[in-house]
Amino acid sequence: MNFAIQAARYAESMMRKEPPLLRDLRETTLRELRHDDMLSGPVTGAFLNMLVRLSGSKTVLEIGTFTGYATLWMAMALPPAGQVFTCESNDKYAGIARRFFERYKKEQEEKPYENRDASGINNSGAISYESSRHPGQPAGIRLIMGPALESRLPQRVDFVFLDADKEHYPKYYEMIKPLLAPGGLMVVDNAFWGGRVWDGIPNMEAGSSLEPDRPSDRKTAAIDRLNRMIADDPDVENVVLTVRDGLHLVRKVR
Repeated sequence: MNFAIQAARYAESMMRKEPPLLRDLRETTLRELRHDDMLSGPVTGAFLNMLVRLSGSKTVLEIGTFTGYATLWMAMALPPAGQVFTCESNDKYAGIARRFFERYKKEQEEKPYENRDASGINNSGAISYESSRHPGQPAGIRLIMGPALESRLPQRVDFVFLDADKEHYPKYYEMIKPLLAPGGLMVVDNAFWGGRVWDGIPNMEAGSSLEPDRPSDRKTAAIDRLNRMIADDPDVENVVLTVRDGLHLVRKVR
């Protein structure tokens, strides 16, 4: 077993256990879709939850819902008036997400006073419904069906999680950046893309030039291009974290 796998397992073992609802969602995703590799996982989920809490974000935009695992981690960190807008174009994925959004809503109704801090403020991200919306769509989590690039999105958001189709990563960034409030945070998943983004770099030693042969694979090329766009963008500050498959953390400064 290599170091990265051992480190990931150790990190997960040193954290609080994921909520039972999210554990059930992971198991359901694996059972019904036969794979769960598109899930963010407990470490990334908990990290997103902490970032939302620390930043005081009230409005979250997620590009790529999948089955709603990261969505729920972020919703749990929001204040009562907060909301997650999450975009998904796959009906099967969205169907699972809706079922678990409904379960979360019911849990919050049954235990409305849990997850309060010392000030008494409810940090559970409790979800309610609006009758004009889909029966399985809570008011605190607005599921937007269809291609994100063609969808109507909120005009101002505090926090963004980008984890959708990789070929459109640069276009998503150009679309999202004007919506992100100054001081707002963006997290881009799969910044390493399994190491393929640096496959063309001949020498990865510290201080060496990081000008590789451009990746021929379209997804890899798009992720590499976005990483470089962010690094060269004077309107943001960034750090690339070696968490899971790479998380590119971006803060808008102006």
